[in-house]
Amino acid sequence: MQSGEMFDSREILPPALHDFITISEIDSADFLVADLFRRKFGHPPPSIPRHLVGFYRAPDGGLHLAGFSHMMPFGDVYLSGGSCTDGNTARLMLPQQRDALRAAGGLWFYLLKYAFRKYAGCCDAFFGHCGDRRALEVALAAGFIQTEHQHLIVNWHKPLHENHRRALVAKVHAMGAF
Repeated sequence: MQSGEMFDSREILPPALHDFITISEIDSADFLVADLFRRKFGHPPPSIPRHLVGFYRAPDGGLHLAGFSHMMPFGDVYLSGGSCTDGNTARLMLPQQRDALRAAGGLWFYLLKYAFRKYAGCCDAFFGHCGDRRALEVALAAGFIQTEHQHLIVNWHKPLHENHRRALVAKVHAMGAF
């Protein structure tokens, strides 16, 4: 499996976030993300690699998990899922930091932007399954578009023949919700 592009997350984050937000990939989600994931989804995080985490650096220097998103390789595409943010960490932020993050589009927006850049050379497209109105707004703003199937969204980050696109949509749709 390709590792994806190596770059500093500050290249995709607006300068207003540089001092207190960073994004990185971790090898295993169970150590760092398990509590948050269980709170949000009621079960352990996925064990398949491609775990993206957003960290908040507090004024005292403490580092806190702020969010998580999973990108699961599925043949020639990546499936985006398991995304969540930690309200407890958001409450630790200074009001002006929370406001800056919200004004910039939110953490999940940048987790997606990070994934789209990091893994662009690893897949033909990114797919998501999104039924939440607010999450859909963020996903569309980050670069997803809706497909003809309810809740199925895609990011076409490189040119593909229309027949190839239809085949990828059909393949992902056939698997159902993910």
